[in-house]
Amino acid sequence: MRANIDNELVDKSIDFIRREKAAAKPFFLYLPFSMGHVPNLPAQQFKGKSQIGDYGDKLMEGDYHVGQILDTLKELGIGDNTIVVFASDNGPYGETVGEFGNDGTPDMGNSGPFRGELGEVTEGSIRTCAIIRWPGHVKPNTISYAMFSIMDFMPTFAGIIGGRLLTDRPIDGVDQIDVLLGNSAAGHRDSLLSFIGGDLVAVR
Repeated sequence: MRANIDNELVDKSIDFIRREKAAAKPFFLYLPFSMGHVPNLPAQQFKGKSQIGDYGDKLMEGDYHVGQILDTLKELGIGDNTIVVFASDNGPYGETVGEFGNDGTPDMGNSGPFRGELGEVTEGSIRTCAIIRWPGHVKPNTISYAMFSIMDFMPTFAGIIGGRLLTDRPIDGVDQIDVLLGNSAAGHRDSLLSFIGGDLVAVR
């Protein structure tokens, strides 16, 4: 992994957004950053900036890149008509950082009050935060503790745009639009299965 990979991904993403706007076409952009995931290799302009090692430098870089995307949406006049989701797929890597060697950071992440880390099925591993911005629909400064899976985004987004899900296979996600709009505190998911590899190891 090269240190400038996120710069390249963001540049290509902004170019894509501009082209779709110029063509007056709606778009879906999935932009996975490398920040926070070993090996943490900050770009040169962020190297040493945080003063807490590569992990902190990379988080600062990630914050900058998110700002670039939001600034582009605002510049193009589509910020209020675009759903932005910032989410993580797992908790901190904690002690497993030793498996990757020393990446120059004292910070192994923190799951707050929850027990566990990457590779486990405790809440510290699988309970992560997500930030959703959708002006005029998602009320600012609100918090939800509804059981919500990353798998729920596909049926939720499909419902928003009037799309139809495939019917020839099981769909693991559920439409959670009521959670986004603040119409339901609990949401529409009544269970969540957690796997390690192919093994079912936890059920909520």
